[in-house]
Amino acid sequence: MKTRILAQTLGLIAVGLIQFELVAQQETQFANVIHNPYLFNPAAGGMTDLLQIDLGYRNQWLAATGNPQSIYLSGHSQLKIGNSGTGWSEFNNRGESLFEDPKRSVGTLKHIVGGKFMSDGIGPFQKTAISGSYGVHLPLTTTINIGVALGAGWGNFRIDPNKTALIDANDATFQQFAGQVSSQNVLDVQSGLVIYNERFYFGISGTQLLNNQISVQTVETGNTLNRHLFIISSYRFPISDELELEPFIHLKGVKNSPVSVDLGSRVRYNRFAFAGLQCRTGNSFVLSRGINVMRNFNVNYAFEYGTKKVRVSNAGTHEIQLGFLLGNNRNMKKELKE
Repeated sequence: MKTRILAQTLGLIAVGLIQFELVAQQETQFANVIHNPYLFNPAAGGMTDLLQIDLGYRNQWLAATGNPQSIYLSGHSQLKIGNSGTGWSEFNNRGESLFEDPKRSVGTLKHIVGGKFMSDGIGPFQKTAISGSYGVHLPLTTTINIGVALGAGWGNFRIDPNKTALIDANDATFQQFAGQVSSQNVLDVQSGLVIYNERFYFGISGTQLLNNQISVQTVETGNTLNRHLFIISSYRFPISDELELEPFIHLKGVKNSPVSVDLGSRVRYNRFAFAGLQCRTGNSFVLSRGINVMRNFNVNYAFEYGTKKVRVSNAGTHEIQLGFLLGNNRNMKKELKE
């Protein structure tokens, strides 16, 4: 009986923390999502003719014990199928240490595949998910592409008893509970749409589309993994030969919660470095910087600071993303023929 009551209590605590941490959304917040929209939109992969791999880490509320931490790994690329697409294009053949961002490709049919792994933790509660996606991009005009994609994967929610603090460390009831498996596996489905060219990007996507019920052990909590809506849009305005201004907006919505809005802008220098500022309505602001280095890599860093009273205890949030781009080597035979 005690074990059942304890399991129910832990289940309610888990759901309570999930709701508290994610009142505006149950998906993880990322400041660098404008640089990698594929995180929440399976259609946002393959916009360039390269393989793109990104590894990210977010450490939130540094001063808090058991603070939220997130890590992800994502990758996406075009597939060369028959006459569709161009596959991988040549990239940074000069071997420049500071290289320009690859341009988005338009005007052709493209088949896109991708995948991602994500892990979130807060105190004793952990969420792990892995998924894959397939999409198709079509020319809307000669200079604009439109794409749609579907993603599906597996997710796991669990409680780690080793990260709990007890008044009585020898509590027999809890030790019995700790020896059991306290987790739930769910199937997740995502979908998305993108419209883009070299300067403009618009994407809309939905995640957690199956609206799965949340349970811990055999306890049904009556809560669900709510469907989420994400909208991201940006435009690059040329300022001079060296500078571009890229304002963007990121909207996040979930049932029974207010819409969260990120407004920001980046200044891009010679297409290999940027500095940005953004604010999350009524919540926080973000300073970000990024640079392309070492022929194939890019590094993006963001510092987020709360604007509400909670900022006294959160001591800020750090987020870093490492990217890798891979294309073809220089095609000398083609150049000689031309």
